[in-house]
Parts: sequence; structure tokens; C-alpha cells
Amino acid sequence: MSSIVAGRFDSLASAEEVARTLFARGFSVWDVSIMSVGQDTAPDRGAADRVMLAACVNNGLGSVAVDVLREAGASGLERAQGNWECGQWTDFNPASHGEPIRDGEGEYWPRPLAREAVAEESTGNEDPGSELEHFIDQKRAGHD
Repeated sequence: MSSIVAGRFDSLASAEEVARTLFARGFSVWDVSIMSVGQDTAPDRGAADRVMLAACVNNGLGSVAVDVLREAGASGLERAQGNWECGQWTDFNPASHGEPIRDGEGEYWPRPLAREAVAEESTGNEDPGSELEHFIDQKRAGHD
């Protein structure tokens, strides 16, 4: 059984955009699956949530998946256990739901940098990341 984080979207384009974000955050194409779940016509929700994006989070990136889905406005965020084979949630059942993900769960990606890590005066000629490297070097020197 695999650990899975999933959320619903109203369009395929929205789900594909979230998949690209997950790929940029460390997921492989074998970890993300997009499935049609039909049209939900519940009176309180209208016709929405037609597509589900599921991510296999056995890679330790469960909090990242939660944050990315939440930031993208996914509805029905849930955690589930299921069979994940060849990039697909093979025993997925759109009628059943996993455990709802609570508000506040996740890592809040990206994490804010420490205020001291940001350059106060920049010449514009620094290498990308040089301010952070300088900050880390200062902290190391303080511990030696």
C-alpha cells in the first residue's frame, strides 16, 4: 500500500498546472496521476470538481504535496492508502474518500528565509545564492 495525497479541481488545465509545480518540487512523473472523476452536481457545489490529482507520497514529500494542492485551490484534500503502480492509483474509487486533510497541515512551502539571510545592500553583481552562502558562512564562523 502507498500513501497518497489527493485533491479535486474543476478543470484538467488546473490539475496539469499543479502537476508541473509538483514536478518542480521533486516529484517524478511516476508519482503524480490525474484522473477524471465525473461531474459533481451536488446543489451546494454546482458542477465542479471534475478532475482529481493524486500524488504518491512514499518519497517523504507529503507536506509538499499538501501545500502545493492547497495553494492551487484544490477542494476535497484527502490522504488515502492505495495501490500505486506505474504512475497510477490502480484501486482508486471516486465514490470513496480518504481521510480529510486538516487546515494548517503541511510545511507552508516555500519557507521564509531568515531576515539576516537577505542582503541589506546589493551591488547587483552577486552570484545567485551568494547572500545565503555569506549568511551560512557567518553562522559557521560563529560556531567554530
